[in-house]
Amino acid sequence: MQNADKVIADGRLATFAILGRPTLDSFALIGTGFYLQGMGGFATAAHVALEAERHLAEMPDSVGIARTLPNGRTHFLPIWKFFVHPTADVAFGIPRYEFVDDASGNVIRPKVHSLSSQPPPIGTPISTWAYPLHAVVDADEGRVFRLQPDFYDGLLEERFEDRGPSVKLTPPYFRTSINLHGGSSGGPVFDADGKVFGIASCGYDGATDIAFVTPAGSLLDLEIAAYLRLLRGRTNDNPAASRRARSDRDGCALGLLFEGERRRCLKRTSRS
Repeated sequence: MQNADKVIADGRLATFAILGRPTLDSFALIGTGFYLQGMGGFATAAHVALEAERHLAEMPDSVGIARTLPNGRTHFLPIWKFFVHPTADVAFGIPRYEFVDDASGNVIRPKVHSLSSQPPPIGTPISTWAYPLHAVVDADEGRVFRLQPDFYDGLLEERFEDRGPSVKLTPPYFRTSINLHGGSSGGPVFDADGKVFGIASCGYDGATDIAFVTPAGSLLDLEIAAYLRLLRGRTNDNPAASRRARSDRDGCALGLLFEGERRRCLKRTSRS
């Protein structure tokens, strides 16, 4: 994946569209998400998660991940659960199932993004990969919901710690010059090294050179005990994975995903 300065292989495969499916043959784009964990845990914006939860309350399994598999086919995977930050525009989600290859029966592990809790300097180039564009088209197999992801770049312009211009967000957050379109919310925002330091939040209606980004470090505040129980249930037969799950129980569940937090979490694990 091309980001601000470099090329990161397979980065696009870690990012996906979040869709609502009110009926079996209709779809609506809700936002963008990206994988953080090989068993399917992902991040998105809190307001995307809240909209998804409203749909799920009315109809279970009506919101899901649209993921393109190695065979080129895109599948809909229902989302089971969200953990939404109480103030920051970030959320952590869990799909109901894992993707399985129909031919081999093997689980298809997703690509994951590398996170950074350290933002790049103000004035440096940044970028995002998201799913703002979509259309319903007539094809030989019937009406098809066609997704068109795209790459958007800009500069990191300002950080707001106590108060800022957006009435939708609670600081801290960043102002950028990225042009965010509808459906981009929840997408990963990259620094020049291809690491995710933020999550795309919102912009101003009609503006093409301003968008706000929430620090990815806010994910560290989330309580995801239910997800850890799910992980432990899946990793009982894998000693190394079980050790990782135990370290998560010590409060490092998402910390291990951040480069700056791994050493601290591993030290805590060694003492347990």
